[in-house]
Amino acid sequence: MRPRVPAWENVIEMERWISPEGRLELPGEDRAQVQSVALQMTIAEAEVYTSLRTPEGTAALVREVHRRVREGGKRYSSTLADVRDLQEAGDADGARKVLAEYIASEPIPRYREWAETELKELE
Repeated sequence: MRPRVPAWENVIEMERWISPEGRLELPGEDRAQVQSVALQMTIAEAEVYTSLRTPEGTAALVREVHRRVREGGKRYSSTLADVRDLQEAGDADGARKVLAEYIASEPIPRYREWAETELKELE
């Protein structure tokens, strides 16, 4: 089963709207989406609310969301590669252990959910 496209894709697209001066002004519904996604990316609530007060802060917040998604994706992909290598070597227990350790340490809930799905498929 392919995971659904997360809301962070919309927020990452907003990065294209940042002005050359480094400002991003958003209507209420887009600001609410940035807020929601930023909180999902485990950005501190106070930082999210402070950032959304100014166009410069909003631009920085969108960039930070993109950075966290990118870094989280790298961690997830690396973990899945390790899991596949272990599976190909016939080490199902090792593959499960790698996923369990990843789930325990991954700060981004969506990536944890995807890894939990992978783990269930291994069992």
